[in-house]
Amino acid sequence: MLRESVRDIITETVHRKHKHPFLTPPATLDAKGRFSVLLQDTLRGPTLSSMQFFDQKKVVNLLDSLQTMDDTSRVANDQVLMMVLSACVLQDRFGLSA
Repeated sequence: MLRESVRDIITETVHRKHKHPFLTPPATLDAKGRFSVLLQDTLRGPTLSSMQFFDQKKVVNLLDSLQTMDDTSRVANDQVLMMVLSACVLQDRFGLSA
């Protein structure tokens, strides 16, 4: 709707451009960075274990294997981990239940 409402002032290229997601910078590339620490602490903690639709053991195994992955593999797995982290944050903030 927004794109249509400004159609007369944007270029045709912008109007036809497909939407794409905004992705966070990869947290897994900087193991000592604050976001990476948050990711590790949260996904190893009690919130994830309380969410029955995630297998915390498999998530922790993935976290443990990150240090042996090349950067491309880390970035590929980063987005999956961000989705799980997002679910944990929503669980913490809003008390969602399974």
